[in-house]
Amino acid sequence: MEERKPWYKRPFLIMSFILIGLIVVVQIVILVSPGDSDSAPTATKSNSYDDYDADDDSYDDESDVSSDESSSSSNDFSTDTKTSLANLKADISTIPKENYDNIENSTLEKMDFDPTGANPSASSQISAAINSLKNVQKLADDAKELANKPDSDYTQNDKNKLTNYSNVLNEYLLAFKDYATVTYQDKYTSEDPSTSQSDKQLLIDEMNTARSNWTDKKNQWLNQYNEIINQQ
Repeated sequence: MEERKPWYKRPFLIMSFILIGLIVVVQIVILVSPGDSDSAPTATKSNSYDDYDADDDSYDDESDVSSDESSSSSNDFSTDTKTSLANLKADISTIPKENYDNIENSTLEKMDFDPTGANPSASSQISAAINSLKNVQKLADDAKELANKPDSDYTQNDKNKLTNYSNVLNEYLLAFKDYATVTYQDKYTSEDPSTSQSDKQLLIDEMNTARSNWTDKKNQWLNQYNEIINQQ
């Protein structure tokens, strides 16, 4: 009877074991590879999500900055009440109230002249009248700029009062300029004997309408002025 050789002395059997082992390894590699492939996109998605979160954080930071700036802007009204009122009174008194009456009277005097060629001074008087109207316009523009005073000089309530005062002063001066211009254009002709009665009446009505508007606007301004000056 032939003696059976140990398994490790049989080359064919050893080769079979090796071959089986290789097949198993290959199968494992094949099975594992798709899993790795799937895991890569997962990692990519995770990174993408992280990036999105980073962007969101950045956006939140920008929003916070914007919010802080808005909050800072809304908190500019930090002056105490006493200082704010003193600033308000000083700003509306840059030109004393009485000076506006002088400006009106001086301007209207310059509008009252004979503009015809028969008046040897007509040219210089016209220039003086136009310059006077320009000065009133400049005052109206300056009045509008009062609203741009720094918020930090006032409480919010006083800044609102200054803004309103700026508007009524501007409107009053523009209404006066309009009346002075109408007077400049109509007064001499309305007083000319050669002007028909109907034309005279039209000119007078135009001047009266302009005067009424100027008076109304001036009263609104005076009310605002007195209210602020008398504030305690």
